[in-house]
Amino acid sequence: MKIENLSDSASGNRAGTWKRRLRTALYLCGLAGVASVLWAGSLGIDLVTPWAQLSALRPQWNVLLLLFAVVPLWRRRFVISALTLVTTLVSTIGMLPPAWGTSGSVSSGSGSVGIAVFNVFADGADLSEIAREIRSADPEVVSLPEASSGYAGKLVDRLARTGDEYVYETDAPLVGDVEPPTRRRTGPYPTSLLVKPELRPEFGTEKVAGSLGTLDAKINGSAVTWHVAAVHPPPPFPGRTSGWRASHSLLEEYCDSETPFVLAGDFNSTLNQGPMRRLTSNGCTDVGRTAGTGSSTTWPSSLPEFLGITIDHVLVGGSEVGTADYRTVDISGTDHRGLITEVALPRLN
Repeated sequence: MKIENLSDSASGNRAGTWKRRLRTALYLCGLAGVASVLWAGSLGIDLVTPWAQLSALRPQWNVLLLLFAVVPLWRRRFVISALTLVTTLVSTIGMLPPAWGTSGSVSSGSGSVGIAVFNVFADGADLSEIAREIRSADPEVVSLPEASSGYAGKLVDRLARTGDEYVYETDAPLVGDVEPPTRRRTGPYPTSLLVKPELRPEFGTEKVAGSLGTLDAKINGSAVTWHVAAVHPPPPFPGRTSGWRASHSLLEEYCDSETPFVLAGDFNSTLNQGPMRRLTSNGCTDVGRTAGTGSSTTWPSSLPEFLGITIDHVLVGGSEVGTADYRTVDISGTDHRGLITEVALPRLN
């Protein structure tokens, strides 16, 4: 009888050991999977599905991993918990920018430019709300991804009623596109750019390349001639990341341009994804990062900001960038929050 009890006890101990080992193995596999997302850039897989998409949620993955570090502590697995914490710490450090712009107080005047970005969701955004935000912020430049010529014209007319004058141009890359444009899964959609007439803009669609609506304006009304472009690279749909990567690559040359250059729009990429990391490492400065507003996100607007991601950006060629204002605003009828900023560009003085 005692021998049978000992045998049953030994079998139970072996079964318990195997269960613990299985749980540990599954936990480590999960940790390795999350780590591959967090370190996708270092591993050279951040442009490949599914890492290209999942790396957009890097801050959320970090928080989730931090919570999971508590689980091994409950079972006294201190080594595994420490390994999880180290993984989270290294990933968080990796998210820090290599260099910060010279943010701080900026006075409006020479070298200070107000820029706003509103993705209008294929002309679906509330026109009166956008007009109200523009009147309030009084930006010199307004980038309108997914805005048709008709929509931009109505906005300009509405602003003119209160003395807010803008000129505009639209790039509609899809031949025969109707107005308002039909919402399609892959686009492309028109993009419009509004500029105050005193800046004497010369619009063009060939200076900046891209598969979605993209156009630039040469600004002649400043002490120094500069360029601003409204951009809208395609999203990283599974199986179509090559176009996403290529559209961002076309923008890299403007980050190191001898002429001051500003890129504003819906980039369909966060600063944690490969294409944007390459832009910021090649000379572009993200105005939001300079302002230190990591908690402000632009998409989707249906979620609280701490659960969202920032895919709408204002990038400036060079690192000498100061930020006086950076904020997001909710707009009805679109899945994006609007982005309003005022930046100081010393190169314009």
